[in-house]
Amino acid sequence: MTVMERVAYLKGLYEGLDIDTDKKEGKLLAGMLSAMEELAEAVTDLKQQNEELLDELDDVYEEISAITEDFLAVDDDDEDAEMLDLEQELYQVVCPTCGEVIYLDEDMLEAGSISCGACGEELEFDLSGLDNSDET
Repeated sequence: MTVMERVAYLKGLYEGLDIDTDKKEGKLLAGMLSAMEELAEAVTDLKQQNEELLDELDDVYEEISAITEDFLAVDDDDEDAEMLDLEQELYQVVCPTCGEVIYLDEDMLEAGSISCGACGEELEFDLSGLDNSDET
């Protein structure tokens, strides 16, 4: 039995008792019954909203799972697999404009410049003055 059905049953009992609403006790019982009806409606609405939110949340979780699977799935034959070389050395650069930390690989450094993902500032790299002691 739902909350609304229980309140409706109590309301039927109240009306069947033919209580005088002009007396204090009758006013009290009528007020309590009215408050119970409002609470039952509110609880029913909240349950319905909660079910709708849970359904939407399930949909969001499913979408996130699908996106995560697509993002993390790497096919050995895929050309993008080269981009996920975990043994490649990364360099950390701080954007002088916004302070965003940016990680670069050697290819990105050799390109000479990159845009900051946070503020769009063009960061330029001049590697000509570096001593290449690894080649000796």
